[in-house]
Amino acid sequence: MDAAKNYDLTHVQFAALMAIDHFPDIDQTRVGKIVALDRQTISIVVKRLSEKGLIERRQKDKRTNALHITGAGRALIDVMQARIQDIDDTILGPLTDAEKEVFMALLRKLVDHNNNLSRAPCCAEEQPQRGGEASEGEQEQAQRAAPMPNRAAAASQGKGKKAAAPAARRSRQAVA
Repeated sequence: MDAAKNYDLTHVQFAALMAIDHFPDIDQTRVGKIVALDRQTISIVVKRLSEKGLIERRQKDKRTNALHITGAGRALIDVMQARIQDIDDTILGPLTDAEKEVFMALLRKLVDHNNNLSRAPCCAEEQPQRGGEASEGEQEQAQRAAPMPNRAAAASQGKGKKAAAPAARRSRQAVA
């Protein structure tokens, strides 16, 4: 929160911004499901992101808006992603390198085992779907979902300790 306070951005808003960035043309309901927020809360988050000029809404059909990142939103994501390593270093600072490896392995185990209990599962197959068959656009969106970084998995593939803080949040969420 301290890293984002100068940008008037909450962690929930950042999570929604990242979901919209990963899934361009996504609707508000799906963003809420991805970041595990109820309908009213995601409505407020999307409204605030739009008011700040970080996202824009484009009419998708009579009832649905497609959400997209603006240039200002992209710039803010870039700034915040540059700070993630520092945040992770602070959180994991008390651990030795060996302890960090054990910690990440245990987090991966918890996240993987409890993924199906989460309000926001990590797997593309579990991305929110509307009832019935998926349209061609929805199938494309599901395919784009597959490469969405699972930070805990990235850490297990030697991509560094950046995954620890988000993975810890995801594991707490999965268990809750």
